[in-house]
Amino acid sequence: MKTIALLLLGGLLSNAQVVENKPVSKGEELQFKLSYGWFTIGRGTFQVSNKYIERDGRECIEINVAGKTAGLAGVFSKVDDKWGAVIDKNTFRPYYSYRDLSEGDYELEEEVFFDYDSMNIRFEQTSPTEPRPRPTRFYELEKDNVFDMMGGLMYARSLDYRNMKKGDTIQLDAFFDKKFYDFEMVYHGIEMVNTKVGEINCHKVVPIMEKNSVFVGKDAVTFWVSADANRLPLRVSANMKFGTAYCELTSYKNVKSGIDFE
Repeated sequence: MKTIALLLLGGLLSNAQVVENKPVSKGEELQFKLSYGWFTIGRGTFQVSNKYIERDGRECIEINVAGKTAGLAGVFSKVDDKWGAVIDKNTFRPYYSYRDLSEGDYELEEEVFFDYDSMNIRFEQTSPTEPRPRPTRFYELEKDNVFDMMGGLMYARSLDYRNMKKGDTIQLDAFFDKKFYDFEMVYHGIEMVNTKVGEINCHKVVPIMEKNSVFVGKDAVTFWVSADANRLPLRVSANMKFGTAYCELTSYKNVKSGIDFE
């Protein structure tokens, strides 16, 4: 599940500018299925708060994501993961994020605080590799447009893909798990995809992946976003050593716009 979450990292907004295309509404709820080959290995939920939260005089939304093993996968290694964040509703800039992971014998608790007055990140994590009590680390923010996982996902949904051409590159910048990441994604145009919620026109985007021991092939990771005003994250595929892993949308509630996948 950590691998699937990493696929959704990112977000670069020039000087934390206001995002005009905001496809997410309060109370949105998305359900996902995680599969590996023919087998369902987990279920996931993405929820947006029903009301705004104030941070530094700004209205923010709270996002909570949960993922659990399902079917036979739970017999071999039980997973119960939770992620979340409080992000500015207009710029998607994060103020707070957390991870609470339980994956077999592995457990991790993490909180990240973004302070734009002092321009630093306060990072606290407890894991099998970290001493107790939980240590506090500080990371310098060289600019105020570095995003967490949730803000990056919201940014990816806010892009106006209609103005893009095949081959256009999207820059991504994020902080995750004690590191700053610099990504690029390539737009591959519109593609009809048969999903759990229907046959849908989607914007296809492929991240440029550095050579690693997890993913296989040049275009190892691909994700599809619905080609309508909601820009729902419909599917992520990842080619791995022993097969292809998928994260697919199975249902949705309280989306901002009427569904129009044309």
